[in-house]
Amino acid sequence: MNSTDPALPQLLSSPYARLKSICYLESDPGYHRHFEKYSYDRPLEEVWKAYVDIDPARAWSGKMIHFNQLYSRETGEEVFPGQEYLGGMGVGQVIILNLHVLGGAVKLTVGHEVMEIDPSKGLIRICYLENSKSEGSQFIRFKSLKNGQTEVSHTTFYRSGSWFRDKVIYPYFHTKAINEFHGNVRRAMEEG
Repeated sequence: MNSTDPALPQLLSSPYARLKSICYLESDPGYHRHFEKYSYDRPLEEVWKAYVDIDPARAWSGKMIHFNQLYSRETGEEVFPGQEYLGGMGVGQVIILNLHVLGGAVKLTVGHEVMEIDPSKGLIRICYLENSKSEGSQFIRFKSLKNGQTEVSHTTFYRSGSWFRDKVIYPYFHTKAINEFHGNVRRAMEEG
């Protein structure tokens, strides 16, 4: 796309269009690691489809996490709460979430960008947006088990520059947030 393209102003209209993602660098030892694992009594293809097809407002909805907005770098499309979105997860999607911490006493806005969706690797990779409290990447991996079940692992490499935030605050609240996310996908599968 060149600067004379008439679609350019539309693509840059979102305030999130100019934000960059700050991803985990494997060569940098300064990241912390967080790991959770989830099992499903369903075949890998069904679980994969549920993760990439779920409406973001449904995926990111709970006591702590709340969907705020989806912005697509590819199309310029914006989706807000109350709008049904059936387009599926895509590379270049920026997902803005509101976190209600300590029963809503503290409210934070965080942003992620979907960087990779690879069914052949069984991988979804998401990076944090600049201006977030943390930087790094989340790797959601899918593995078929011999008994017909599927294992989904969620590995996060992160850092914020604050020892207290990285060692005490982040692991606790990140576990709550991703448990809500994975629980929402599980419920969506169960409800069909």
